[in-house]
Amino acid sequence: MAENKIVEVMDLKISYSDVGNGKDILILHGWGSSSNSWVEVQNNLSAKGFRVIVPDLPGFGASEEPRDPWGLKDYSGFVQEFARVIGINKFALAGHSFGGRIAIDYSARYPEDFKYLILIAAAGAIRHKKAKIGIMLIFTKIGSFIFSLPVLSFIRPTVEKIWYKISGEKDYRKASPMMKIIMQRVLDEELRSRLPNILMPTLILWGEKDVATPLSDGVMIHENVPTSYLHVFKDMPHALNLKNPHGVAEKIAEFLS
Repeated sequence: MAENKIVEVMDLKISYSDVGNGKDILILHGWGSSSNSWVEVQNNLSAKGFRVIVPDLPGFGASEEPRDPWGLKDYSGFVQEFARVIGINKFALAGHSFGGRIAIDYSARYPEDFKYLILIAAAGAIRHKKAKIGIMLIFTKIGSFIFSLPVLSFIRPTVEKIWYKISGEKDYRKASPMMKIIMQRVLDEELRSRLPNILMPTLILWGEKDVATPLSDGVMIHENVPTSYLHVFKDMPHALNLKNPHGVAEKIAEFLS
């Protein structure tokens, strides 16, 4: 396992893992994750003759947090600048979950930068969580006022824990104040209309039992991206990189070969 490197991109210190030699594959991890969750996929792909680069996206892992509330445009701009700084071009771009959302946006903005697109349980092509996040923001604002009252402040941690467990939004609960704003912004952007404009060869990987981003999302993306191929991993969940790293690497290697 290679030790992570540090580079400065857009005035932020960014940590990234860089393994192997050969065709460049740039992988964007999901929300609340980091390059550490892709080590096995990296090792499998590097053994097949690829160079695999996984940055800790700004606000995650060992990378610094954005100083302003970023949206998808900012994250896409970051990816382009990161690729320039480390000296790669015409690479294969892969994105998982939130990283897949960035990859869709990036492909619409900078299609000339890379040759192949790989979407792994990509989040947000359908805005399932928009209403839920909106409700959470309202709860947060109202709750902040109510629980500022001395008589109720001591029960705030318990109530918040129950609320976030019910809503299923662990990622939102754990996020810093800045990353909460960023999460709202990136989920609020519409992407479905951009899918037909993705004209590069596109591999779509999905878990049959994914509850975070249902398989129906993957089917919809496949139907709207003209040059796409969909592979479904039987009985697999959302975290394909952790549950089936060998299978993910196999399919990516086949696609790029």
